[in-house]
Amino acid sequence: MIKPYYLLDTNVISEIFRPKPNPGVFQKLQDYEKLCSLSSTTWNELLFGVQIMDEGKKKDYIYSKLINDIQSNYEIIHYDNHAALIHADIRARLKNMGNQIDFQDTQIASIAVSNCMVLVTRNIKHFEPIQKVSPLVLENWF
Repeated sequence: MIKPYYLLDTNVISEIFRPKPNPGVFQKLQDYEKLCSLSSTTWNELLFGVQIMDEGKKKDYIYSKLINDIQSNYEIIHYDNHAALIHADIRARLKNMGNQIDFQDTQIASIAVSNCMVLVTRNIKHFEPIQKVSPLVLENWF
């Protein structure tokens, strides 16, 4: 089995559920499906997002797609001891520089760094400060 190379941020997976998904993102997801994975943090954000939706067909549809398509097609990379060590280092360095970055974003970045993966996100600006204190590699498929 091929090891995942791309770690997909929440906004990349969310794009699939838009009425008119970005064709470039959709094509990349098809082309690189076997090389893509999600962090456990992203998986949590996706599940939380659907849990807080109003009851109805849309919520049922998205939940079903998450479980039947996303979870079965993408490996979920867990936040482990190595990622925690990198995460603490990133947060400390950012704090010393006067930057406060969202906890989940630094956690996702640490999972990417600890697994030598490219983080794919639309929110490049959220992660650029992390690149100043770590070897985080980013791509924007939008």
